[in-house]
Amino acid sequence: MPARAVAKPKLAGRPPGRHPDETRERILDVAEKLFANNGYNGTSLRDVARGADLQTAAIGYHYPTKEDLFDTVIRRRAAVMTEWRQRALAEMRQRHGAAAIPLDELVRAYVQPFYESASHGNAGWRHYAALMGRLSNSPMGTEVITRHYNATASEYIDEFLRSLPGVALPSMIDGFTFMVASMLSLCAGTGRSQSLIGVSGDGRPLNEPFSNLVTFLVSGFLALPAEPQSASASRMPAYAAF
Repeated sequence: MPARAVAKPKLAGRPPGRHPDETRERILDVAEKLFANNGYNGTSLRDVARGADLQTAAIGYHYPTKEDLFDTVIRRRAAVMTEWRQRALAEMRQRHGAAAIPLDELVRAYVQPFYESASHGNAGWRHYAALMGRLSNSPMGTEVITRHYNATASEYIDEFLRSLPGVALPSMIDGFTFMVASMLSLCAGTGRSQSLIGVSGDGRPLNEPFSNLVTFLVSGFLALPAEPQSASASRMPAYAAF
């Protein structure tokens, strides 16, 4: 009787012929989707390993803990978003010199990279947008967003304050937070708008929602109440915005 072939076990390290970087990216892609769909607490390393066709030990080889994996998932695209926003900010500062940057340019520069990525990018960016939507409503999200996004957010807030010098910092942070929430809502891809107007939305100009968002946000910033300079003299200790 011929011997029955024994199935080879999955390797704890990287699969044969697969570059370590490819393995790490596959793990991150799978984890990103699972975190977006199921949340942090609803996703285990075993789930990620199953989705990536690896043993659980292989995940630990690249990312020792779930916290490490989660942080890397956020940091991977946050680094790209930061680069785009910083480049746009540098160009605006060079273009306007000592003058204040117009509000609509600031809004576009901060929101457009996220909108373009979530709306026109690959599935990974859409998963990331959904994940950031989840994080924006959780205490854990505040910590990770603060770590990866606050430095650039602070620079933009400073420019918003220069453009609207009568607005105190607390009110400006309110406006900035509302801007981020609106951006996330637009990028969520839930189909809510289409359900309200009763159409598929296919005939709508692709950038029309974004243009409407910019108009809405600029009007909101302009409507922020002016406050005495003393009220804005000190920076608030903590906030999180991406």
